[in-house]
Amino acid sequence: MAEERAPMYCAEHAETPTNLRCSRCDKPVCPECMVQAPVGIRCREHGQPTKIPTYDVSTGFIVRGVAAGVGIGVLGGFVLGVAGAFTNLFFIPYVFTLAMVGLGYLVGEGISRATNRKRGQPLIVAAVAGVVLAFVVVVAFTGLQLNLFDLLALGIALFLAIQRVR
Repeated sequence: MAEERAPMYCAEHAETPTNLRCSRCDKPVCPECMVQAPVGIRCREHGQPTKIPTYDVSTGFIVRGVAAGVGIGVLGGFVLGVAGAFTNLFFIPYVFTLAMVGLGYLVGEGISRATNRKRGQPLIVAAVAGVVLAFVVVVAFTGLQLNLFDLLALGIALFLAIQRVR
């Protein structure tokens, strides 16, 4: 003979009978309150997804990323600016474009390494800031008359830097 159990009611909706329980805390949940998780049914409290550690960027990592981006950008821009100002290096076709693309990659990789390979929106902002600072420093040192290829170089450098931390 089947044993009769007292009916359970949802912890959130006291008038709703249910046979479902959270697989973590064993709290009764109704179909309206349940969250389907990879490990079973959970209540709303325990069913919240956790952040992926790669994208969980703490304030310390953001500071390190900004410092790396700005530092590499300013230093790299200074080196390119000095090289371009005291030599006729940038009058050779595509040299400035290749130099900026390489610098964009270095900014992105530097931020990635400084933040232990973390990724996320704040690091993208740091990468953009680093590349733009490098570009401004180079233009300030060399007095380049900007043309379409220079802006294309900036765009490619930004793309590469962002891809390293996105």
